[in-house]
Amino acid sequence: MKISSPQYGLISLAPMHADEIAGMKLPGSETKFCESEFGTIIIQEFNAKYYSIRYSIFNFFQKMSLLFQEQNSAIKSRLVLKGDIEIKSAGSRQLHIKEGQFALFRGAYDESVIFNEGNEFRIFDTSYSHELLNGLLTAFPSLSDFIERSSNAKKSHLIHSFASGSMIEIVHDILKCPYDANLRKLYFQNKVNDFLFELFVQSFKTQSTDGGLTDLENSAIRKAREIILLDLKSHITIQEISKQVGINEFKLKAGFKQQFGQGIFECLLEARMREAKKILLETDKPIKEIAGLVGYNHLTNFIAAFRNYFGETPGHFRRK
Repeated sequence: MKISSPQYGLISLAPMHADEIAGMKLPGSETKFCESEFGTIIIQEFNAKYYSIRYSIFNFFQKMSLLFQEQNSAIKSRLVLKGDIEIKSAGSRQLHIKEGQFALFRGAYDESVIFNEGNEFRIFDTSYSHELLNGLLTAFPSLSDFIERSSNAKKSHLIHSFASGSMIEIVHDILKCPYDANLRKLYFQNKVNDFLFELFVQSFKTQSTDGGLTDLENSAIRKAREIILLDLKSHITIQEISKQVGINEFKLKAGFKQQFGQGIFECLLEARMREAKKILLETDKPIKEIAGLVGYNHLTNFIAAFRNYFGETPGHFRRK
């Protein structure tokens, strides 16, 4: 990604240590920044095979217009967490995105973003590959139309709407991820899939596939839950589970939430925490051993998850 300004030209970003950032940050990201007379820019990026996440923080002393030049992807979204911005892509009308709103657009393009002076802006961007989107086409027919219209047009097709509460919650979960690199990738994969699903529900105003599942698909969803609970030490992904039970990944996610009232990751977390609590109460096993028994390779990850779930550390719980 290249950033430039009509007034200051090409803006160079230097590496920065994430610990220097105040407030929420994107764990495990590559962080770069620029500090100049106009203010500061901090860009945090996390790149995976089929998606990328970017969390950007801008503080300007004056009104700024920046040109962003992006690489190709199938679908991009931009969620404004703080501040209001004006955005304009090639051939499209200028769009005013308020705090709490998002824009969905397709493919690579150059875009101009106008920031009002004297404000802080926090923006959460996501990009998705064609491979990741294929599983959504049956659940969201409008997605295929959206991609086709964008491909045939000489301008980037935009969808613009307010973000749902679920979308905002998922973003905060990502930015507050308590896990280290070993579990972070799995955690992000689940959260990004959840965000993508909510993004399209909000964009296309389409009902999810809940309630439209066949008996065979409902049976596959129940089998998926059995697989998850059979071995709490396993780090199996949703994609792997969907292949095992023979159901579309996004139908699995939607149907699982309908049948059991929680997401797949939440189901696994609840089962791990209940089992950990039981072992703590009924045995004298060391906490490090218990962590391994419920799927945590690193003690710090287990302690963080237990504290987030029960409000206290496993050591404090056992002493009580």
